[in-house]
Amino acid sequence: MLRTTSSVSRLVSRTLSFSAARAAEQPTKKEVEALFAENPQERRGNAYSMNRVELVGGVANDPVSKTAKNDRPYAILNVITNSRLRLGNGEYRDQSERHTITAFGKTAEFVAKNIRKGQRVLVNGRLHYTGGQLDDHGVRTPRQTHIHAETVQPLARRGGDSHTEESS
Repeated sequence: MLRTTSSVSRLVSRTLSFSAARAAEQPTKKEVEALFAENPQERRGNAYSMNRVELVGGVANDPVSKTAKNDRPYAILNVITNSRLRLGNGEYRDQSERHTITAFGKTAEFVAKNIRKGQRVLVNGRLHYTGGQLDDHGVRTPRQTHIHAETVQPLARRGGDSHTEESS
């Protein structure tokens, strides 16, 4: 459908004027109380959510290949990321963090075959938590964060390596 410039500008100005008017409104007391209620509202089933992680870092150790109970291969590796934090007094402090990465299936096979300690990699995946449950003695198990990798890509070839295949 082809629209003239004037019809598009009327549509845009009408949309913007409605949005600006809506943005200027103050919430009612009831709306504010609903936001901070002790009993939260029912969960919306179709609400949009996203669990994505993207890391660039160095591989801390050679990947460990394992096979799950269902004969599905998986690989575990640790990736180190570095960041520089600015302190209140203006000084900087370097900070390193270790991330546990778990890859499954074809990605695990690729990791086991092509990724080695010291290599820089790009990891795309999602956060996964384990632990945090009460054991038989009423003690809460430690909660651990893992990253389930969807892709692991080497960023630079190692000195003596030949061609590496792409991850799936």
